[in-house]
Amino acid sequence: MAFSNTTGKKITILLIIMIWSSAVFWAGWQSPTIIGGPFSPSEDEIVTAKFYPLDKFVISVPGDDYPHYLLLEMAFKSRSKNVESTIKQADPVIRNSLMKMFAKKHFNELNDSQQFESLQKEAHQLLTVVLAENEFSIELDDVLFTRMVIQ
Repeated sequence: MAFSNTTGKKITILLIIMIWSSAVFWAGWQSPTIIGGPFSPSEDEIVTAKFYPLDKFVISVPGDDYPHYLLLEMAFKSRSKNVESTIKQADPVIRNSLMKMFAKKHFNELNDSQQFESLQKEAHQLLTVVLAENEFSIELDDVLFTRMVIQ
């Protein structure tokens, strides 16, 4: 009777140790899905910039003797996700603000190739402000003039 009592205790202890070891192994194996966080593999999504061309438009520009015309084609560079639909919705606001900006410029100022970079920066700043004021949630990385013809 004493022999079977100690054997029963040994079997019970061995069974408890096996169940405990199995539970610890299973918890360790499943820890990435159970706990997540630092155990789960994480890859930072690299968002590349995309370019969104706008339709060309013609703007009247004052000159010394007579008015001139500016043909402008441009594109936006952005990493935002909803740029294409936002540009379509904001198109009237974008065009209006650019027409106002260029209408204040003189023909000689626009015809100077040294002013090209500063005009792009001014357009970028203007459009960033105008889009934010009208609650369009896109972030413009850059405004690029892809074609600019002055007559």
